[in-house]
Amino acid sequence: MSAALQVWSTTFARAFDNLPHSAKAEVERKVDEMGARLGLFPHRRLHGRPEYKLRVGDYRVLYEFDAERGRIYLHYVGHRREIYRRT
Repeated sequence: MSAALQVWSTTFARAFDNLPHSAKAEVERKVDEMGARLGLFPHRRLHGRPEYKLRVGDYRVLYEFDAERGRIYLHYVGHRREIYRRT
């Protein structure tokens, strides 16, 4: 099985570009790991919202996915103290 296609929103891309270099590498690694086993990955849904969260150290990635089509829709990435304030 091939890795899932990553669909980056403009908000995600802008926030990702502003991350420290070490955080970028770790986020990329974790998202790739999730994409390699998308159907079996332990996804954690946010309460009261349609997105899921991926923990990467002090950073969080908010995303949605379609396992049948093999796609991950990356919405936002940011520090854990700031990311949940977004609406």
